[in-house]
Amino acid sequence: MSNDFRPSKWSEYIGQEKVIKNLKICIESSIKQNKVLDPIIFSGPSGMGKTSLAYLLSKILKTKIHIVNGPSLQRPSDLISVLTSIKENQILFIDEVHSVSKDIMEVLYPVLEENKLSIIIGKEYNSKIVNIKLPNFTIITATTEINKLPFPFLNRFPIQFELEGYNHDDLTKIIINTFNKLQYKIEIEQAKIIAKFSRLVPRVAINLVKRIYDFLITEKIKDLSEKNLIWVFKQMGLYEYGLNEKDLDYLFTLLENNTLSLDSLAQIINVPNQTILNNMEPIFLKERLIIKTGRGRQLTNKGKIYLEKNKNQHI
Repeated sequence: MSNDFRPSKWSEYIGQEKVIKNLKICIESSIKQNKVLDPIIFSGPSGMGKTSLAYLLSKILKTKIHIVNGPSLQRPSDLISVLTSIKENQILFIDEVHSVSKDIMEVLYPVLEENKLSIIIGKEYNSKIVNIKLPNFTIITATTEINKLPFPFLNRFPIQFELEGYNHDDLTKIIINTFNKLQYKIEIEQAKIIAKFSRLVPRVAINLVKRIYDFLITEKIKDLSEKNLIWVFKQMGLYEYGLNEKDLDYLFTLLENNTLSLDSLAQIINVPNQTILNNMEPIFLKERLIIKTGRGRQLTNKGKIYLEKNKNQHI
């Protein structure tokens, strides 16, 4: 999500009511105690608003946020340079924290536990540990694969939230809000149509709004009637629920084979297992287009009806 579309106050953040309610309590408590927020970890699928929550907290607390991505943190020096630049009351946000190296984890343990940086200086027998006291700041991390994080690491996060999935009503509100930021008024019925193509993911919904707005700006369409919206989605190669050609390849492969294992599906449609698990199947399962059985994946009756409806458009 572009920063322009990120919420800057509580009222702009749609969904995740339980998380927001608890975060407000944590913030109020930390302010009354005159201390920084305890370490926070957000988990959940990609595009659900974890990074937006970190940005929102920096806005609410009126402080700077330093953002780093887990895959870029592989050597201790990668993190040490960031930690030594942080000032009092600021926020460090580590996205996809499960991707950091084991060495980075070792650096993070004393930071989380005692707010200090432990550095080994010298080699072998001449080495010594130097402890550097850090300013009081808040560490926020996010992960799409919390199962990959060791328990001792997770245990050092007093505040843990798992983000829930979104429904069409929440996505409709997000779509209306995003169009408002683009100075365009959209009717609720039009927003509902877009929500149906958003894979039940806020980031996808916001990206769709931006692409639809491109068509409005270039005068390819004059208004957001249902007919025009469906035409735009067709130009983008999207089907209902936001499915694309590769998604339909998956579903038609199941139709032809009745039951298939994940490995077989991955080989037939030439897509990595993790991509199928993380990017494709969540929407199939939420919309009940497939079921998982002991023998493998199977199409539901709803899935078969969906394919019948879209077979002429599928290449």
